[in-house]
Amino acid sequence: MIFCAKNEDGIPTWQLVLTGEKTVSRRLKPMQIGKEFAVCPGRGKHAVCRAVVIDCTLSKVHYHAKEMDPADYKYLEAKMEGFKTWDYLMYWLRSHGIKFEDTFRIEFKVIKKCNM
Repeated sequence: MIFCAKNEDGIPTWQLVLTGEKTVSRRLKPMQIGKEFAVCPGRGKHAVCRAVVIDCTLSKVHYHAKEMDPADYKYLEAKMEGFKTWDYLMYWLRSHGIKFEDTFRIEFKVIKKCNM
């Protein structure tokens, strides 16, 4: 899976994955729970680590299923995405022509760091 975007501070998302600051990604296609994948900083780049999918839910279903204050949900989700604010996450999606409702929330954990 390619992680070449940057957060508000300009930190590449692949680095946030390595440090454990990014544990969720929104994608247009679902991934099977238990599936291992390589975390790459760009197309054709060598993997920086391997991760495993621990949850995959349609984003709008996940949002509505959580029984918590919407502001708290948005804060926690933005943080898990490696962003400071929900607004920036929504801006990033919209700037790439992606609707939040069409995305899958893929939660993962790093299982092995690769030699870089």
